[in-house]
Amino acid sequence: MDMNMNSLAGMHPQVSGYLDPYTMPIDVAQQMAQQSMQPMMPIPPQQSRAESPPPPRVYKPCFVCQDKSSGYHYGVSACEGCKGFFRRSVQKNMHYTCHRDKKCVINKVTRNRCQHCRLQKCFDVGMSKDCVRNDRNKKKKVKQEVSESLVIPAEIEEVIQQVLQAHRDTFQEEPAKETFCVTSDLNSPCSLQVPQSTTLGLAGQPCSHESGGGGVYNQKPSKPSTMNGETDLSLFQHVSEISSKAIIMVVDFAKKLPGFQVLTTQDQITLLKAACLEIMILRICSRVNMKDGSVTFTNGLRLTQEQLKSGGFGALLDTICQFAGALTKMKIDETEVSLLGAICLISSDRSGLKDPIKIEKMQEPLLEGLRYYVRKRRPLEPHIFAKILMKITDLRSISVKSAERVLHLKVEIPAEFPALITEMIDRNDDDD
Repeated sequence: MDMNMNSLAGMHPQVSGYLDPYTMPIDVAQQMAQQSMQPMMPIPPQQSRAESPPPPRVYKPCFVCQDKSSGYHYGVSACEGCKGFFRRSVQKNMHYTCHRDKKCVINKVTRNRCQHCRLQKCFDVGMSKDCVRNDRNKKKKVKQEVSESLVIPAEIEEVIQQVLQAHRDTFQEEPAKETFCVTSDLNSPCSLQVPQSTTLGLAGQPCSHESGGGGVYNQKPSKPSTMNGETDLSLFQHVSEISSKAIIMVVDFAKKLPGFQVLTTQDQITLLKAACLEIMILRICSRVNMKDGSVTFTNGLRLTQEQLKSGGFGALLDTICQFAGALTKMKIDETEVSLLGAICLISSDRSGLKDPIKIEKMQEPLLEGLRYYVRKRRPLEPHIFAKILMKITDLRSISVKSAERVLHLKVEIPAEFPALITEMIDRNDDDD
């Protein structure tokens, strides 16, 4: 019997020292049986314990007003309200006055009643003024470092300077200091002399606005006259003289641009006719007074909004003023105006061009120049270049409306219309 029991114990598949429950003491066997009958508690896996979020960080109440704190600001636990109040007070160097005895109780309810005591308590609880200064200086330092890190390539910088100089030679950023206005009795006559040649000065001698020549618009009627109750002929005379002179300055601007005179005469004329109104509108926008809509021209002549409308602009003036307001809002400067004008002129998508590929290559450094200059001037505005470039689309739209307005005036007052303006809007000979 003993031999059989030992042989059975040796045949157990788990352990060699198998213990028969019948050979155990009664109390041990009962205890094991009771444990086997108890339900097994599930053990949470280690992975679920590791992924459980940490307990939320609890800040002390605001040291100043006891409101709910949003973190540690300027050295102490503070709420958003006291943080902003302290920052503004320090940055603007504010000095407050207490209307009581400088012992006001500052809490969540009363904190806005006395700024003096609130600021004093900020200092008393340990808020640091130096931390605010460091934040402000850090922002300025980052902006300065970004601006200085952008280096414009030398060849692009040269193009920018050439275009800017061409713009300055043909358009003054500030008009003449001695301004004069057109009155009802026309006691302040305009003395512009405008050549009436229809060659745009491209094939012959340089066409300068100082050379004079041709017809002279210097005889003024004794009193204003109107045609169909719409256009004041005397005011139109002023506007047409200034416009003719502006066309000549645009031609001179084009000649001074790098590579323009290398183009064929036909392509030069095509580009000028297509872009002249756009450049003139772009330039006149820098002379618009955004408060009253008046315009002061290069020679010092100032025309009010009503005079400009009566002198030929009509309702188009409102559109120009809106565009001028958009440029003012974007803070366009003289260099950006000059580059935009050059990009408008050197544009390969004009119809009738003989060599558009060459013109497209000429435009590339102008676009790069504007992109580099805008990025360097506005390092924290990444999308401003695209916004400025999109203004060319608006310019073209206004230019189309301007050409329509000129044609309307040409029909209305054909005898008073200057030949130079007529030629500039005449596109019939583009394909000759």
